[in-house]
Amino acid sequence: MAFIYKNNTLCVQTKDQVKPIAEVIGTYEKPTYVYDLNEMLRRIGALKEAFKDQASIHYAMKANHNPEILKTFASLGIGADTVSGGEIDLALAAGFKAKNLVFSGVGKTLKEIRKAVDLGIKQINVESPAELRRIGECAKEKNKTVTVAFRMNPDVNPETHPYIKTGFRDNKFGMDQSFMPELENILDEFKDHLSLVGLTIHIGSQLQQTHEFVEAINKTRTVWDYFKNKGYQLKTMDIGGGLGLDYKSENTEKDYELIAQYGKVVLEALKPFEAEVLIEPGRIITARAGILVAQVQYIKCSPYKNFVIVDTGMHHLLRPSLYQAYHRIEPLNLKSDKKNILYDVVGPICESSDVLGFDRLFPSVQQDDLMVIFDAGAYGYSMANSYNCHSFPEEIIVT
Repeated sequence: MAFIYKNNTLCVQTKDQVKPIAEVIGTYEKPTYVYDLNEMLRRIGALKEAFKDQASIHYAMKANHNPEILKTFASLGIGADTVSGGEIDLALAAGFKAKNLVFSGVGKTLKEIRKAVDLGIKQINVESPAELRRIGECAKEKNKTVTVAFRMNPDVNPETHPYIKTGFRDNKFGMDQSFMPELENILDEFKDHLSLVGLTIHIGSQLQQTHEFVEAINKTRTVWDYFKNKGYQLKTMDIGGGLGLDYKSENTEKDYELIAQYGKVVLEALKPFEAEVLIEPGRIITARAGILVAQVQYIKCSPYKNFVIVDTGMHHLLRPSLYQAYHRIEPLNLKSDKKNILYDVVGPICESSDVLGFDRLFPSVQQDDLMVIFDAGAYGYSMANSYNCHSFPEEIIVT
């Protein structure tokens, strides 16, 4: 476990010691993300073990793009899953090799595609015939051959929030079999400049049932066989990311059990493909390894509600407002002699949706106390913004 309470104060457990978060932060000045890098590395190791080194890991940068974290991941020799030209630039600056980059995303611009073509990245995951044509035109313009994979939409409806479903027929992502004739025509038109090397799927985020991955893989087998029978030399099968965790539980060992099961069932399902397996984990690596520390500004009690008003909110951690996501919230220092009180934990933003947690029960807190939002290492700082002209939070990495 990355973060534990010892002597009623939250600590980070490193290889050699247990260090209080208060010491890590020092004098509190602003909301601060604290990351445990060792926990992230442990999870990458667990993924490698689960897949028996039979899968190429491409870390999903959108989860957490802290430059120091990226540099550490790049030093391991793994790849990166990028979804914008900016992420490609950041990946290269961190030390990732262009040949280890996958470029995903439904709205790639002409400038971004030209960048990917010039760099000769591992593969561009294509979302539509119009995008494939644009890639072909860019490759022809530069007299290059570009490796592409088709993102298929397997019409799987996973158990997750509607905003993070990406492989259902109503979603904007990917293509079904009705697109294949048009895709083939474009491949033929640019046969000297487009090389179809594989297929890719991504059915959603925060998935905790491995059977949903298997269903998507099995549905994609028909498309794989179709292109293979047509003579295309398919080499890669990219199953995307999306493996999730139980945010309401602090039992991190369940994550490792899920990772092990994930590797086992996915490898079994992919046996008929005889291809290089690509995975794009993000949240499962970084979420548990990050916390957001905030300071209580005011306690406000009405006849209807008790509010803890802190100096962070939806501008620093958007997930609760955007997805109605749950994050555990606790005082940095527990006060066992205080009675438990029910609070809504809210931020400073001028929006009624700026709520980090409804109806949270913990010992009474006071002005200037520090609070901790747990499991904030994924889609936290990477989605932060300066709404209401607030400053960005701090980031600290514990190694």
